[in-house]
Amino acid sequence: MRTRFSPIAIGFLALTTASALRAQCGEASLGSSLTNATYQDDAVMAIQPLGFPFPFNGTTYSDVHISTNGLLYLSNAGTPAPGGPGCCAGSTATLIAGAPIIAPMWNDLVTDPAYGGELMFNALPGRAVITWLNSREYQDTNAKTFQVQLLATGEIWMTYDSRCNVHVAGDMLVGMSEGVGATLPAASDFAAVGTSITTTNFELFNAVGSFDLAGQAVQFLPTSPGYAWVPQVCPLGANLVYGRGCYEQANSFYQLTVAPAASSAALSNTAITLVPTGTGYVVTNGGAFVAPTGAATPITLIDDSSAASPALTTPFPYPGGTAASFQICSNGSVWVAAGNSIAYAPDVNTMLNTNLQTAWYAWHDYNPALAGSGQVKFEQVANIAYVTWDGVYNYGGSTAADATQMQFQFDTATGTVVIAFGTVSSNVHTGFALGQPHLVGYSPGGASTDFGSLVFASDLPYTTTPTESPAMSLSAAPTPALGTTMTYTVVDLPEYAPTSGIYLTTLFLSVVPLPGGFDLGIIGAPDCDAYIATLDFDMGGQLSFTPTASWNLNIAPGVFAVGNVVAAQAVALVVPNSLPNGQNAFGMTVSNGLLSTVGAW
Repeated sequence: MRTRFSPIAIGFLALTTASALRAQCGEASLGSSLTNATYQDDAVMAIQPLGFPFPFNGTTYSDVHISTNGLLYLSNAGTPAPGGPGCCAGSTATLIAGAPIIAPMWNDLVTDPAYGGELMFNALPGRAVITWLNSREYQDTNAKTFQVQLLATGEIWMTYDSRCNVHVAGDMLVGMSEGVGATLPAASDFAAVGTSITTTNFELFNAVGSFDLAGQAVQFLPTSPGYAWVPQVCPLGANLVYGRGCYEQANSFYQLTVAPAASSAALSNTAITLVPTGTGYVVTNGGAFVAPTGAATPITLIDDSSAASPALTTPFPYPGGTAASFQICSNGSVWVAAGNSIAYAPDVNTMLNTNLQTAWYAWHDYNPALAGSGQVKFEQVANIAYVTWDGVYNYGGSTAADATQMQFQFDTATGTVVIAFGTVSSNVHTGFALGQPHLVGYSPGGASTDFGSLVFASDLPYTTTPTESPAMSLSAAPTPALGTTMTYTVVDLPEYAPTSGIYLTTLFLSVVPLPGGFDLGIIGAPDCDAYIATLDFDMGGQLSFTPTASWNLNIAPGVFAVGNVVAAQAVALVVPNSLPNGQNAFGMTVSNGLLSTVGAW
C-alpha cells in the first residue's frame, strides 16, 4: 500500500500561519539516554532526581522511576518503593494499587536500538522531561515517540508524535493516580476539555487504531483535588523516508506486514513471481492462486512441524543448486532440504541469517491440526509442483473466518516460483499476537543483509543478486523543529563507482513529493526513481572521493513555520560516467525520498 501525500501548493520559502505554542507542548532537548542504545523490555530504570519538589495529589516527590512500558513511579529517595515494569498492558487495578503512577502511554513497549529507540531523561530548571524515543509495541515494527513533562507547579504535560497509536490489540492506558487508597473513577476522555474531582484519572485504548491523541498534547492542571485537562494542538516534526534508492543489491527480499487487517489487505488475491536470472531472481507482481485438484496429496503436519514432500518428477533448479523434493513447514515456508526453523513467530533475522537452507516464505502462525482446518497439500501437474495451504487455520482458529488460502508454485522446467494468495484471514485471537505477522519472501541459505521490508505494491520489480551492497540512502537528523539546524546525510556512494571515480553529489529540496516515484529509465537510469516533482532549491553540489556527503539546513523562524513540509532527494553522478555493475551507462544514482515536517519540538 503506497503512502500518499497531497501536493503542497506553496513556494519553498512560503510560510504557513501557526499559533504560538507553549514550550511545554514538546521539549526538543531530550537530555541523556537511560538505556544507552540497548534493547530494553519490561525494565524499570534506576532512580532519577527531579531537581525540585513535584507536588502530586497532596504530596511532594523528589524522584522518578521510569519503566520502558510507558509509565513512571514517583518517590522520595525510593519511598514508597516503585512497582514493577507494568508488563504487559495498562492496568487500572495496578494503577491504584501501589506507588503513585503517571502513565503517558502504558502498554507492552520495547526500547529497541534497531528502531532508534531510547529512554531519555532531562532535568531542567523547574521541569523534568521524560521521553520514550522511537519506542515500539512488543512484536510490532511501528516506532513512536511520546513525552511527559513534570512542572514544579504540579502541571503535567503528555505529548505524542503523529505515529502514536495502538498497533497490537490490548489495553493502552493514559492517566495518573496517587496509588494506594485511591478509588477508581469512571474513564475520562482526554481528547476533550474536562475536569475531575478525583485524583485518579485514566483513559483506556484497546482496539487497533483507537488512540485519538496522536500529534497533540494534553495539559493537566492540578485543581486540588483533581485535575483540569486541556488538549493542545502541538504539530510535531518528523522525517519520513519514502521510496528506495538505487542500486540496492541483495540476495534476499521480504515484505513484513504486522497488523492482521493490513496483512489481509496487502496479500488477499495477490501473487508475486520470481523469475530466475541464473544467479538470483527478478521479482514482479503477477500470478494467481490455483485451487488444488482432488488428486492433491495432504501432507501430514501438526502445529509447528515440517515434513518432506513427495519426490518431484524432475529436480527443481534454484540459484545455487537443485532440489529432488521439498521440506514443507506448517507455518508457511518451503525449503530445499530439512534444517530450518519451525518457529511459529515470523522473524526476519531467522529468515535471513539463522536458516541454513534456501527457502521461500509466506511465514505465518498456522495450525493445520486444528479441528475444521484445511490441510497443506502437494501435487505436481506437468512441470508445475504446487504446495498449497488450502484453507488452513490461524493458530487459535475455530471457524472458516480463520482460514487462509496460500500457495507456492514451482516450475521445474524454468525454475520460476510463484507465491500466490487467495483469501487471507484477518482474524486475531486473544493471546496469539505472535501469529499475526506475515513474512513473505525468499532467502538463500546462510547470511544475508537486511535492507528492510519491501512494499510489493510499489517496490517491484526487484532483482536479487549474489553480491550484496546497499542503495544510496538519504537521512536527516535531528527531527526538524523551529530554531534548530537539521543535517541531511547521504551514504553508500562508493558502492557504485570505480576506485578512481569522483562523486558529484547534489541535494534537491522540493514542495511536491512523488511518493510513487517516476522511473528515470527515460534518461538512462533504469530502476532509479525520482521522488520529487520539482527542483525548488539546490543545497549545492559536492565533489569528493568519500562515501558520504552532508548538508545543513537552518530551520529559522521567519523563514520556516510550524507545519511547513519539505521533500528532499540526493542525486549522484560518477565521473567518469560508469557504474561498476553495469546498472546504467549514464553514471547516475539517486537516493530514497525524505519528507520533513517542521514541528514545534
